[in-house]
Amino acid sequence: MLKNKSKPFLGFLQASGLVTYILLVSVFLNNIEKIFHKDTGEYMAPILMLLLFIISAVISSSLVLGRAGVLFWENKFSEAFTLLAWTMGWGVFYFLLLLTILYFN
Repeated sequence: MLKNKSKPFLGFLQASGLVTYILLVSVFLNNIEKIFHKDTGEYMAPILMLLLFIISAVISSSLVLGRAGVLFWENKFSEAFTLLAWTMGWGVFYFLLLLTILYFN
């Protein structure tokens, strides 16, 4: 289904997925006290944060490198790096967009 889409569009989808995931994690972390209604404890907080860090690394790398990795594995090096470049470009676009929004608020 997504194999026929252009590299700029796939890069946009991948970067948008990553931004959406980051937004969801940020909302979760900002509301963690409201969700659990108590202190997570002296020992549980570091464990939960490290687990979240590991899970986030896997999800983020899958979103950004997943399709490019498959293309690379299929010896389509040019397509893989083009897709990676488009994903990074859209990521920079989102970063600058959020900086602009923060600056003018």
